[in-house]
Amino acid sequence: MRLYEECLKALEELTEGSACRRLRQDVPWPDGGKNQLLFRNDTAFELGSGALPAMSGLFITQSPDSVPDDEVLLYGPDIDELGHDSPYARIALVRVRKDAAQSEESTYRLMRKLEYARYHVNPLGFMLRISSLSCRESARIGREALKNGLNLGAVGHMFLEEYHKHPEVEAVKLIFITDPAFPYDRAAELIRRGEDITKTLDHLRQKVKMDCTVCGLKDICAEVEELCKEDFPKG
Repeated sequence: MRLYEECLKALEELTEGSACRRLRQDVPWPDGGKNQLLFRNDTAFELGSGALPAMSGLFITQSPDSVPDDEVLLYGPDIDELGHDSPYARIALVRVRKDAAQSEESTYRLMRKLEYARYHVNPLGFMLRISSLSCRESARIGREALKNGLNLGAVGHMFLEEYHKHPEVEAVKLIFITDPAFPYDRAAELIRRGEDITKTLDHLRQKVKMDCTVCGLKDICAEVEELCKEDFPKG
C-alpha cells in the first residue's frame, strides 16, 4: 500500500535527530469510563491547552519495515516530568493485514474505524478532548492521577489494546510528542495531508461528481487516484 507512505517518510524525516525514548507498556492503569469528567479544580495541567499545539493523526501501512512491532515512543517530557501545560501531539502508525485494505471503500472504512477507537480510550485521570473536524486532540491530567503515577506509557498501552481489538491490526507504533521545541506546525501539515488523502478516498468510493474549481481536495485528488490504481488494481 502506497497511499500513506509519503506521510510515513515525511514523519520519519521530521522526527529524525530528535531525542526519543521507548516507554514501558507493562504498568496497569484503571479505566475511567466513557463518562469521565475532569473539572478545572480536579486538573493538574493540560496537554495541548489554549493556544498550545494539540493534534492527533493516524496513518496505516502494510509494511513491517515501517511498523515492525508494537511500541510507544515519546519525544519530550513524560506527564510526571511536566507539572505544567504543554504542547501535545499523538500520532499512530498502524500496520494492517495485507487483505485488510483492498479497495477505496474498505480502506476508507478501516481508517474511520481505527480513528474512532480513541473514543474508547479513557485512562483514569486522563480526559481526552477531541475535535475531529480540526484534527485537534488535547488532554486534561487529573491531580489524583498525577499523584498516583500516571504516565504516557500506561496511556499508550490502553491505546494499543483498543487498536488490537480490530482483527485487521497487526502492530502499532504510537508516538507522543511533548517537546516544546518540536516543529508542530510541520506535524500539523502532515496530519492534514493524511486526512485529505482519507477524504479523497471517500470521494472516489462514492464516485462523487465535484466542481474541481471549488473542491478543497483538487490538489491531491489526481495523485490519490493514481495511487489507488496501483494499490487496488482490481477496483
